[in-house]
Amino acid sequence: MTKNETQYEKYLQNGNEIFETYCSTGDKHPIMLPRAPQQKYVDLYPAGCSFEDDRKQQLNYEAEVIAYRALEKLSGEDFIVLHSFEYTHFQYYLGDLTHDKRNCKTCKKTATNREGESDFVVIAPNYFVIIEVKNMGHIGNQSDPGCNKDQQSQALAKTFQKSLDQRNKMVQFVKRFCKRLTVLQFTVYPNFEKAFKKEFPISRDKISSIIFKEDLKDFNDWWTDNISDLVLDEPLHPEFRTKHEDVRNLLLAIWCTDTTICDKSKCSLGKCIVNINE
Repeated sequence: MTKNETQYEKYLQNGNEIFETYCSTGDKHPIMLPRAPQQKYVDLYPAGCSFEDDRKQQLNYEAEVIAYRALEKLSGEDFIVLHSFEYTHFQYYLGDLTHDKRNCKTCKKTATNREGESDFVVIAPNYFVIIEVKNMGHIGNQSDPGCNKDQQSQALAKTFQKSLDQRNKMVQFVKRFCKRLTVLQFTVYPNFEKAFKKEFPISRDKISSIIFKEDLKDFNDWWTDNISDLVLDEPLHPEFRTKHEDVRNLLLAIWCTDTTICDKSKCSLGKCIVNINE
């Protein structure tokens, strides 16, 4: 067994232990990881940022908290929600025996370089959902007099495209292990009302992948109409079930791993409380 295969198996083992210990409750409510949104405050941001940069970062975080709370209140299904999922170049290529992490000619990245991130990854029994969150409430509320309509439209297009790129990257990551796994993807605008959706200079099919402010207020209904009713509610074929569980375990282990150390306690309520106190 090669070193890459050994690492891959170790991630699968860690992920299965995390699932069995923290995630197999069967109570038809989401398992949120972390157990509460990670605390981020303005005075913790790097030195050198301007006040406006700090304020923007804080508003972006608050938008993620709104999405976190909406996901947390969903009921009727067993699934795991990973908040703030990041993965390195090495983790992206786990299980790919053709990839040489020491001499990657395609992208020249080292093993510990961040490859990508996703605001939320939902792991359901027979599908995955990738969710990106964008804060653009100031456009919907028309409270930015220094930004004209064309600039607003360009800003919306830019933020949506960025979210789409992040979503697609994460979908590719999941499907590296089995192209037939079901992976849905959406972008949430928690402060953007449907009344202003005409401001988006994008196609209708892309508009359908946006979750608006009103959707979050009745998120159980939205989830049923746009996800649960569209995904076949039947057991996966044994071959795909194994692949699905492998990807689930891999994602759990990656979420708990900081560079090379897998800290399973990140999934515990106690660890979450310690992090908040810090």
